[in-house]
Amino acid sequence: MLEEALATAHELRRALHQEVERAQREREVLRTLDSDRLFAGATARAGFNAEVARLETALAAALSRAAGAMGLSEVTIQKLERRAPEEAGRLATVLADIRALAGALAELDRLNVLLAGRALACVQGYLTALAPAPAAYDRRGGRAFGQVVTPISAHSSKV
Repeated sequence: MLEEALATAHELRRALHQEVERAQREREVLRTLDSDRLFAGATARAGFNAEVARLETALAAALSRAAGAMGLSEVTIQKLERRAPEEAGRLATVLADIRALAGALAELDRLNVLLAGRALACVQGYLTALAPAPAAYDRRGGRAFGQVVTPISAHSSKV
């Protein structure tokens, strides 16, 4: 009865495991400031998010169908264990793995955001060093070394 839900939960666990591995490799990308790989990683994360949303919807539908077939009005592991103890036990194990992987991914994401902030500060420091902005002003209130304003002279043909 829970075969479809188990298969979907296994797919979700596999997708989370792959994303955790990708998030671990992202540290190296941030360290080397490899923009192409950063953008590819962002695209991969968007695909992962879409796939997880699809799998979550499919899992909820499969559980709902299984509960309906078992005559249950509410889906809980405890209620499923009363009707199908072996399958519900396997489902509980897979769902525990999913929770653990989701927690690991959230922690990796927090670390990667911190590292990305440091990388951004580094890039901003490089840019400031390459094109510094002067802090001084001239007597007219403009930047002393900023844009140079050339005086415009008007010529008249009437003398």
